[in-house]
Amino acid sequence: METTAPPSSLPAPPDGGTGEPGARHVPAVVVGWIQAGPLDEQQRTALKVARRRVRQVLARELPGFAWALPLVRRRDLAPAGVRVEPVDLLDAGAAERAVAGWDFALVVTAADLHARHRSFALATPSQALASAVLSLARLDPSLRDSRRTPAERAETAGRRLAALALHALGHLNGLGHEDDAGAWMHAPKTAADLDRPAHYTASNREELEDELADVADPRMEERARFRRLSGAAFTLRALRHGWADVADTVLQIRPWLFPFQLSKLTTAAFSTLVVLVITAEAWDLGTRQPPTRVAALSVFALVTTSVYLVRKQRLLARRHGRGRTEQQVVTSASIVIALGLGMATTYALLFAATTALAAAFFDGQILAEWAAALGEPVGVRHVLVFAGFVAALGIGVGALGASFEEQTYFRYVAYVDEET
Repeated sequence: METTAPPSSLPAPPDGGTGEPGARHVPAVVVGWIQAGPLDEQQRTALKVARRRVRQVLARELPGFAWALPLVRRRDLAPAGVRVEPVDLLDAGAAERAVAGWDFALVVTAADLHARHRSFALATPSQALASAVLSLARLDPSLRDSRRTPAERAETAGRRLAALALHALGHLNGLGHEDDAGAWMHAPKTAADLDRPAHYTASNREELEDELADVADPRMEERARFRRLSGAAFTLRALRHGWADVADTVLQIRPWLFPFQLSKLTTAAFSTLVVLVITAEAWDLGTRQPPTRVAALSVFALVTTSVYLVRKQRLLARRHGRGRTEQQVVTSASIVIALGLGMATTYALLFAATTALAAAFFDGQILAEWAAALGEPVGVRHVLVFAGFVAALGIGVGALGASFEEQTYFRYVAYVDEET
C-alpha cells in the first residue's frame, strides 16, 4: 500500500517551490485508487501509467490543488475471469474512502463489468458514493490489433484508463457530457474513443474548481466545534452546508426514471390500478372519501413506501469508517430524497393514468348510475379523488413488488449514475 499525506491543506511554496518563508497553503484533494483483484504484469504497468498521467493532467489543468493519489491493493475483490457486479466494488470503494479519509475512490479491476442498460460498460461512476469502478477488460488494444508489443499494449491501456478516470472524476463532481470530442467529458462509445487527446473545457474547469474547493475544505467531522454536536444537530448542520451536493447527487441518480427501471414496482402498481378501475366497489369507496383524507393517505403512502424500500433494500447500510461524517449525511439524504421522488413519480403516473382511463371509458350512463348511488352529480372532483385513492393504494402495492427486486439491481439503479 502506498501512502500519502492526509487530506488536509498541504504547504506549497510560492513561485514554483523555492521553500522561502511565506509559503501559501494549497488545498489538498485525495483521489484514492483501489486495485480490485489480481492484475497481470501488463495491467499493473497500465495502472501505473494511468495514475502518473492522471496526476500530470490534474496538476496541469487544476493547479490550484495539491493532488494525492494513494493506491490500495485488494486482491480479495473481483476474482479474475468472471463478470463482476459494479455495486459490490462501489461499496468496497466507499468503505476504503471512508476509512482512509479520501475525497474520492477509483476502483480498478481486470474483470468485465455487469452492465444493465448497455452491452458492456467501461466504468460506472456513483456521485452518491463519491466512487467509480473502472474496468481494464476492454482497454487492451490487442483485442483489435495483435501486432502491438506488450510495452505498447500497457502504455495504450494506461492512457485509456487515465482518460476513463478523468471522465469518471468529472461525473463524481457533477459534470455532464460534452459534445466536443476533444473533451474529457465526451462520452466514449468504444475503448478506442479514449485514445483522442483531450482536455477539460473552460466551463468544466470552472465547475470543477468550485466543487473541489468545497471538497478540499475541512469536513465537519474534522472540526472540533462540530464533533461535540448531537447526532440530530450534526445532521442538520451537514444538510445545511451540503444541500447543493445533495441536489447534484439526486439529479445524477435521476429518480424520475425509477418507474421505468424497476419493472416489479411498475408491474405491481399498474396491476393494482387496473383492478381498482374496473371494480365498482373501489369506485364507490374511493369517491366517498373527503379530498383531505385522500391527500393525507397519499402523503402517508409516499413516506412509508420510501422508508420501507430504503430499509428493505439496505440502501443506507452503514459502511465501516470514521464514525459519523458529512459525506455519510449527504449520501443518506440523497438516497432518501431520490427514492421519495421516484415513488412520487410513480404516484403521478398512476394518478394520470387513472384520470385518463376515467375520461376514456366512464361514459354518461356509468356516471349517471354512480351519481344515483352517491346521491349527487359526479364531477371532476370525484374523478380526481378516485385517482388519488387509486394512486395511493397503487404505490403501496408497488413497493411490495419492488421489495422483490434483486437487491443488487435495486442498489445498482439507486447508486450508479451511468454506464460509460
